[in-house]
Amino acid sequence: MTELAGHCHCGAIRVELTTALAVEDLPLRACQCGFCRRHGALTTSDPEGWLHIEAAPGAANRYRFGLGITDFLLCAECGVYVAATMETEGRLTAVLNVPGVNLPGFEGRAPSPMIYDDETPDERVARRAGRWMPAVFVETSPSA
Repeated sequence: MTELAGHCHCGAIRVELTTALAVEDLPLRACQCGFCRRHGALTTSDPEGWLHIEAAPGAANRYRFGLGITDFLLCAECGVYVAATMETEGRLTAVLNVPGVNLPGFEGRAPSPMIYDDETPDERVARRAGRWMPAVFVETSPSA
C-alpha cells in the first residue's frame, strides 16, 4: 500500500491518500474549467483507494458552482483549493488537488487535459462515480 500525505499551505486541512497503486500509476488530470484553471488544479484519484480529509473546526469552506452537486473544499485560513467532494448513493467520493496539498511524487509529470463541458448532469455523476475515490471528511482539532 502507498500512503501519501499532504496539507494546505497553513496546515489547517490535512489529507492522506491510501492506494495500492504506485504514485507514477495514479492519474494526473488538468480540468479545463475556469475554476480549476484559475486555481492551477491538477487532480488525482484512485477509485480503489481511499482519501481521508481532516480539517480544523471551521477551516474548510465549501464552494459550489455549475450543477451545484460538488463541494470544492477551500481552506478558510490560507485559501488553498484542497479537494472536490460529492455524495452519491449515500457515500462521499472525492478528487484531490495535488499542488494544493503539495502531494509528493507528482513532480515533473505532465497532466492529461480534461474537458467536461458537454457532459449532461447524469454523465458527470457517472464519470465521477467511476473515477473518484471513496472519502471521509473529519472536522477535528489537530493533535499535539
